[in-house]
Amino acid sequence: WDALWMMFITIATIGYGDIVPVTNGGRVAVIITVTFGVATLSAFITLIATRRAQKVKGRYMGLHEVIKIKDHVVVCGWNPRGIYVLNRLRDELKKELVRTVLLADIEEDPIDDDYTYFLRGDPTSTRDLKRANAGKARTVILLADESKGGSERHIDARTVLTALTLKDMNPDIKMTAEALEPENIHHMELAGVEEILNTNSLLGNLMARSALHYGLISTVSDLATKEAGTQTYVIPAGKEAVGKTRGEVEAVLRDQYDSQLVAITAGKNLKPMDEDYVITEGDRLLVIGEEKPPLD
Repeated sequence: WDALWMMFITIATIGYGDIVPVTNGGRVAVIITVTFGVATLSAFITLIATRRAQKVKGRYMGLHEVIKIKDHVVVCGWNPRGIYVLNRLRDELKKELVRTVLLADIEEDPIDDDYTYFLRGDPTSTRDLKRANAGKARTVILLADESKGGSERHIDARTVLTALTLKDMNPDIKMTAEALEPENIHHMELAGVEEILNTNSLLGNLMARSALHYGLISTVSDLATKEAGTQTYVIPAGKEAVGKTRGEVEAVLRDQYDSQLVAITAGKNLKPMDEDYVITEGDRLLVIGEEKPPLD
């Protein structure tokens, strides 16, 4: 036992000195132990550290083999707007402990986030979509994938191909897609995409109309960037609102219900942003808040 204790303490380079060799043979054994023991211990520590570093590097570079989680959100493709999508998903989903998986052909993880897994791969590939377990996802977001370059038509074509592949994996899957050219929206609808954002057309029209109807951009921005946890409600104007001005209703919503009036519509028409506008029967109020205000 004394010999075993001395050798262990020697290999660990602690060397308490409570037990020491007293013969030449014992001293030679200690010399050999020190020489090979330190090298062995260092190699073991280095091996553990290397494996840990490789695991971290693999995660950073998206080299996971398979994601086994379910009911998650999958984001396919990448462009400069993707970082805002991931940040918003994190804020909205972290309370539910729902994870996001980014599947994109880029070199490094664009976001350092414990709620987001990064997989480097091709969103049009069945194999890579299976790595992301996309068939069992809650929903899939198809970004206009600019990582491989090409014209807007080619980028939209990759979105359509990804949508078709996903539908083949799960016919009931829900998809939201970004389209760059309006004429490609029909192809995405045929591929099974239910929600389509025509980015270029939307931004162009929004800027043009805001020049004619000042305040429109701030309205849309409030609607899109409101903090996580709030909801958007469309409320038919009832007796609590009809006959009052926009400013009066805004004050009631703000002071009594901690909500914000974003817009007033009638059918497909947007009513004036003037605070003196009088709300009439048939108007609908677009309100943001944590709970629905009783104005209908």
